[in-house]
Amino acid sequence: MWVARIPAVQERLGLGVGALGLALLGAGLGTLLAMIPAGALVAGHGSRAVVTWTALPAAGSLALIGLASDGPTLFAALVVFGASNSALDVAMNAQGSAVEQRLGRPIMSSLHGLWSLGNMSGAAVGAFLAAAGLSVRLHFLAAGPLLVVALLLAARPLVVGDVGQGGAAFAWPRGALLALAVVAFCAVTVEGAMFDWGGVYLRRVLDAPEATAASAASFFSAAMAAGRLGGDQLTARVRAPALARACALLAGLGVAAIVVAPAPPLVFGGLVAVGLGLSVLVPLAFGAAGRSADMPSGAAIAAVATMSYFGFLVGPPTIGLVAEQVTLRGALVLPLALLAVIVLLAPAIGDQRARRKSGWAADGLTSTR
Repeated sequence: MWVARIPAVQERLGLGVGALGLALLGAGLGTLLAMIPAGALVAGHGSRAVVTWTALPAAGSLALIGLASDGPTLFAALVVFGASNSALDVAMNAQGSAVEQRLGRPIMSSLHGLWSLGNMSGAAVGAFLAAAGLSVRLHFLAAGPLLVVALLLAARPLVVGDVGQGGAAFAWPRGALLALAVVAFCAVTVEGAMFDWGGVYLRRVLDAPEATAASAASFFSAAMAAGRLGGDQLTARVRAPALARACALLAGLGVAAIVVAPAPPLVFGGLVAVGLGLSVLVPLAFGAAGRSADMPSGAAIAAVATMSYFGFLVGPPTIGLVAEQVTLRGALVLPLALLAVIVLLAPAIGDQRARRKSGWAADGLTSTR
């Protein structure tokens, strides 16, 4: 819902692209602050408990965004938004890793696919309400409480058993985990760029109507959802390095199409290509991290996520500041370099995938292969 209404928030608060980029820095800062203790909380109390604890601030922070009256208050609201949602994210991925290991088959991509369906649904609601002329403030004040109830109900049947794994408050990724973290960083940065600036690009560069701009996040999320819901089948059948390289190249073609697009239809086509390309990269990295032999699941995911979500900290403001100098169209060339890095580091995912399969065999579980 938030990314769909970014163009409306920008116009309501009268923010330029540079000021908006600095405000978006709040979400990235909050993400980093929460990622540091999130792994230790999951290790000490279990992922189910942390999911429940973070439900209220994660959904309730939407109301704070709706109440923002200028750039600084939007920045503060986004700090809370980023911190609570990132802690929830670590806990959800740790829970998904625990369930995946119990089942003995890959499900992480499908779980991330449902996350993308949530993005698509929220963005679609945002686009519909934008077309109907509903204010951002009323939208977010109504949506926050509803989402709190939904999250609390969803947390009740989660599995337990990942408590007491130990782990430091923060563990820097090392070895294969470090390469996974870089891959995830690049993927998350490109993803954040598409989410945060896709609608603004349509509105400011191509002069699209507000409702059209608001629908950009929905198209992007739909593509990511489609790719992720089929990603587990691809993961079970295609070598992970080859899959990662192909996905990065597809995303690169999508970004290039957006940069040269003369009209909104090509931008939407590019967003679909980027969404499909990025869809399985983060699930592959997070799933591999959750099975690392170097540290407990929650700590490993938090270590990779902390570095990867640094992209949410530096990506949006960097694009905004570069756009002030070379236009937003020129600034969107930056994600192409990050996708090239993923192509180079793709073998790291293969190493973790091999470790995952051997881990299943050691546990007496049967792989889908």
